[in-house]
Amino acid sequence: MEEWGEKSNDLNENIMVAEIYYETYPKMIPIYSHRYIPSEPHKTGNPVFSIYQTDIIYYGYDLAHYFAHEFRFELSDKFPIIDAPNHIDFWGDIES
Repeated sequence: MEEWGEKSNDLNENIMVAEIYYETYPKMIPIYSHRYIPSEPHKTGNPVFSIYQTDIIYYGYDLAHYFAHEFRFELSDKFPIIDAPNHIDFWGDIES
């Protein structure tokens, strides 16, 4: 990640930098298989990510749309249409 600075030749230093930044990012809550929802921000409409090693993609722009996508059913028209996911620090920046 660019914000982490230049990569060092010292593996221990690189691990220390990664651990420091890791503590600042929203933690992911497992939902099903390799699908996760971020623990922050604490608001409605957080997206669901599919995270498999370094393959990180949005898999639902919110929890309801994720379930519809994952389990192949249509949502009622009472659910709003969402054109883009809410941005989540770090995770939204590395989405592939």
